[in-house]
Amino acid sequence: MIAIPVEQNSDNPMSTKLFGNAKFFALVDPKNKHYTIISNEGCGNGIKTAHYLLEQGATSALYGFLGDGPFHVMVREGMEVYWLGKEAMALDQAIEAAFSESLVRVTPENADSYLDPGTNAGACECGCSHE
Repeated sequence: MIAIPVEQNSDNPMSTKLFGNAKFFALVDPKNKHYTIISNEGCGNGIKTAHYLLEQGATSALYGFLGDGPFHVMVREGMEVYWLGKEAMALDQAIEAAFSESLVRVTPENADSYLDPGTNAGACECGCSHE
């Protein structure tokens, strides 16, 4: 399943920029591109969000703004992480981008270039040690 943060539970919602603060996620089935919208039980905390998505069976995630704490949780657990860009887009467009192979896969080797928590301080505020 591909996890995409979205603004609301509706037909073809917009992606949302802040990964850990997303109220909802679309879980996309890679076999048929159908999606289910779920509430983010970790909303407000990127680490809890990452763990919740893993519990829901997500194997990859797309994001606009993401801190290094949730990124490392997902990568350590085997998820693939892709940078969607900093602008919101319609979910259908985000799904097509995911399947077009045009998105940048973020890895520990290139993470410094693509991770940005999107906070006013410019630093992750998840509260973990990032280890």
